Amino acid sequence: MKLTQTKPAMSDHKNLSAPPPSPPVSLAVVGQYSCGLTLVFVLASTCWVLLPYTGDLFAALVFLMAIVLAGTRWNRGPVLMMAVVSALVWNYFFIPPQFTLHIDKPQDMVMFSLFFIVALSMGHLITQLHAREATLAQQHEEREHLLAEKHRAELLAESERLHRTLLDSVSHELKTPIAIIRTALDGLGQGNPYAKEIDTANRRLQRIVENFLEMTRVESEALEPQPDWCEIGDVLHTATAPIQHELAAHKLQITGTEDMPLLKLDSRLLAQVLGNVLHNATRYAPAGTTIEIAASLAGSTLELRVRDHGPGLPLGAEDQLFEKFYRAPDSPAGGTGLGLAIARGLMRAMKGDMEAHSHPTGGAEFVLHLPVKTREAA
Repeated sequence: MKLTQTKPAMSDHKNLSAPPPSPPVSLAVVGQYSCGLTLVFVLASTCWVLLPYTGDLFAALVFLMAIVLAGTRWNRGPVLMMAVVSALVWNYFFIPPQFTLHIDKPQDMVMFSLFFIVALSMGHLITQLHAREATLAQQHEEREHLLAEKHRAELLAESERLHRTLLDSVSHELKTPIAIIRTALDGLGQGNPYAKEIDTANRRLQRIVENFLEMTRVESEALEPQPDWCEIGDVLHTATAPIQHELAAHKLQITGTEDMPLLKLDSRLLAQVLGNVLHNATRYAPAGTTIEIAASLAGSTLELRVRDHGPGLPLGAEDQLFEKFYRAPDSPAGGTGLGLAIARGLMRAMKGDMEAHSHPTGGAEFVLHLPVKTREAA
């Protein structure tokens, strides 16, 4: 087999060695150069007509005034060009001897030099002043924008604070009537035909109040986990106890907890997370189906998978599920849309996280990851 080596084309070599092209000059700057040249020659023509009456110094003053006015509007390049062209035009047409760049008299040479220096200096300084004014105006506009954004953010924060305060106050006020209803239910006994309905409604109201209170704690960022040694089985028992009524219509299958070592974590917060996820599963999974909980340990990370056999998640709603007050289309009546938002907030407060997806074989699956310390049971 014959190997051939190709050489780069000369055009490629030139392209590699050539400097990068300079940015194109904008049409506005080109227009300023054109207007500057036109203005100089218009003023020169006017001063040439008035030369017998005004003298050559009048033309110099007119040129200086034009340079100053141009400096307040135009870029530095066109203004400096006007200064140079004005000096040459004044020398050629107005300073004796005329129609030549040669100057005979020393005083005329001094005047020309001063004019040239003053014209360049004024053009440069005026354009700098104009640029500084533009910069200050832009900074002022940006500052006003930032102040408006800050004010808007403060209003939103205050509105959110008042919202949380109102929810917290209402939730606390509702806890007393709920406790009274619970006490009254215990006194009614099981024989009352309305006891079951009242108990169901009271449990639902109690859960709503607890969700509001917990959401307030999560958003206030005052939640500090209290990790302690516990068994994962105890955490699951604590999580399922308050929702036994909802779980009664489903089969609960738990795997992976038998050989799990002792874990150091906040069992109360994790139980609430699992309770919210399980309660969500009972709402969407048909009665009689199985809700699965699988626990596993990978190094120092506890993984819990909660899967139901319901309709699965809406397409593209994997992240929206964890937003406050989000309710999926065609969701069952009731609920506040806070349970999963609270669950993710609690997981992140414990330095963990959770995600959700539709299981390939059907249903929804929630995956919880939590860093833990382990210790073998005595």
